[in-house]
Amino acid sequence: MRALYFLKIDYILTRKQMYIVPLFFVLALVTGKSVSTENMSLLVTCSYMLFVSTIFSTAPFGYCVGKNRGFLLLFPATVKDRVAGRFLYGISFVALLALLCGAVVGVYVMLGVEIPLWTLGAGLCELAVGIVITTLEILFFYLFGEGKENWQYLSNIVRVAPGMAMFFAASYLIDDAQAAVSGTEMDLEVMTGRMMQAGALAVAAALLLTVAAAAVCVKVIEKRDYA
Repeated sequence: MRALYFLKIDYILTRKQMYIVPLFFVLALVTGKSVSTENMSLLVTCSYMLFVSTIFSTAPFGYCVGKNRGFLLLFPATVKDRVAGRFLYGISFVALLALLCGAVVGVYVMLGVEIPLWTLGAGLCELAVGIVITTLEILFFYLFGEGKENWQYLSNIVRVAPGMAMFFAASYLIDDAQAAVSGTEMDLEVMTGRMMQAGALAVAAALLLTVAAAAVCVKVIEKRDYA
């Protein structure tokens, strides 16, 4: 699938940003430690990393301008291949940082920290929100930004504002969730099952939205003289 080649090209173009991701991860851990309980600390850490992923996942749009765009158009590929590669890059970057958060959860478990299973369901919901934000950002850039040279300031707002709103909203809701769990008489096993089911459905719905958004972008870009 030629879309995978464009996925690889985007990672090559944005490889420098991978060097600073560990710095953001350390900052995420520090931010998470500000929460009183360790399991809530993990959720805050993960929500911060998903916020970072929504910023970096659209970075290729900043590199694919001018002569770089012309270079990419020389490859024997269709608009569908190029658009699919860009969406694959965005979602894979979110997934990559989500796996990093999962590794931290594994370390916590090995250290003997008790992680309630319902928080994993909440983490899946956060992942779904991150995928949705990334998808909508890429959709925005293709519809209103790609091929234009004067959209830098607007693009910075679009890249940062939604993820930041997600992080602060998640931090607020996480505190409420902890209070609700502490005061509820609901069977934790039942609540865990519901949270895991909600998280899985949310991720599936987010991926379907990504496919639909990619299809819309292909239709729009096919009518332009650039992609």
